[in-house]
Amino acid sequence: MNNTYLIQNDADALISLRKGRADENVRNVSLPQSLVVPLVSEDKREHFQLDIHSGRIDLSKVTYQTRGRQVVVLVRLDVGGTSP
Repeated sequence: MNNTYLIQNDADALISLRKGRADENVRNVSLPQSLVVPLVSEDKREHFQLDIHSGRIDLSKVTYQTRGRQVVVLVRLDVGGTSP
């Protein structure tokens, strides 16, 4: 499996895995800001990242994105505007 793309079945399997925080670090958010929260599957075999980006001018714009295998975007949600 290549690190830059996944076939749909593999992506669906990663998306469906239950995930939790990889550490107990407290992350303070002051907007506008970008934040990366490390996540891990319940069996600790897969690592993910939750990216949270807020708008710089319009603070109501926020992007939530989950990545697997460091670079593969699995799910993305844009709130308050279109994607960049």
